[in-house]
Amino acid sequence: MDTRTAIRTRRSVRHFQDRPVSRQTLEAIVDAGRLAASGGGLQPWEFVVVTDAATRARLAELSPYGRFLATAPAAIVVLYTDASPYGKEDCCSATATMLLAIHDLGLGACWVVTDDEASMLACLGAPGGAHVGALIALGHPEITPDMPDKRPLRDVLHWERF
Repeated sequence: MDTRTAIRTRRSVRHFQDRPVSRQTLEAIVDAGRLAASGGGLQPWEFVVVTDAATRARLAELSPYGRFLATAPAAIVVLYTDASPYGKEDCCSATATMLLAIHDLGLGACWVVTDDEASMLACLGAPGGAHVGALIALGHPEITPDMPDKRPLRDVLHWERF
């Protein structure tokens, strides 16, 4: 699949089949994330892949808008450290890249946020100075939603000045 097709056809998937995602596939997804653009080339990210059902259920409890993490076969938590002033942005870059890789591999995914970073870091055994950049729920899609309405290009594109 070419990149523009992937961008145009990717959807946020929140309903997954009860089928595991292979370790090899999960490694390929994280490998795509580690190749993402990074401010200053600092690459402050760490990736925690979670396939354990009890841990995914706990992550779902800590993510009010991500309850479906409990039923996704896998989750990837993208962490960053205080070592980079661009950690949050770099994690967003890695997450967006992984979402496209997930779609290209025929899987579905949804980017999730958390409101309780401290509890999530404790759940994952993350070291001090770590922050949650993003969570991704992923698996084989049960259903793929239609494309939501997007603002037209003419409404969001500005030339030279706002």
